[in-house]
Amino acid sequence: MATLSEKILGCWRLVSYEFKSADGQVFQQWGKDPIGLAIIDKSGYMSVQIMRRDRPLLAGKSPAPEAIKAAFQGYTAYFGPYQVNEKDGTFSTRVEGAVIPDWVGGEQFRYAEVSDTQVVFRTPPVRVGKTEAVGRLVWEKIG
Repeated sequence: MATLSEKILGCWRLVSYEFKSADGQVFQQWGKDPIGLAIIDKSGYMSVQIMRRDRPLLAGKSPAPEAIKAAFQGYTAYFGPYQVNEKDGTFSTRVEGAVIPDWVGGEQFRYAEVSDTQVVFRTPPVRVGKTEAVGRLVWEKIG
C-alpha cells in the first residue's frame, strides 16, 4: 500500500478553496471558481499557485494603481522544500519564496488526505477578517 509521501507526488489542479468559521461563515478569497496548480516533486520540493479567474486586465503600459492592486490581491504563490509526517497525516513547507513576503522563511502547515485522484489539504485555524476559520483546499491529480 502506498504511503502518504508516495501518493502526494505529482501535479494537482485546484478543484475548490474555501475557509469556514466555526459558526458556518464561508470565505472565498479567490472567488467561487479559483484556478490553481500544485506541483509536489520527489526531490522534496513543492510549489503552488492560486488565482481568481476574474482578475482585471492591466491595460496599457502604465496600469492604474487600483488595477495593479487587484491583480496582486487576486494571486498567490509559494514554493520550498516540504516534509510529510506519515503518522500525523501532515504536510509542511518551509517557504523559500512567496508572493507574500512575510511568508518567506516561515512554514505553511496542512493536514493531508489523499486518494488515487484527489488530495484535500486542511489548514489549522487562521485569522480571516475578525474571525478564525479553517481552510479546505481540494485538488485533483493531473499528472
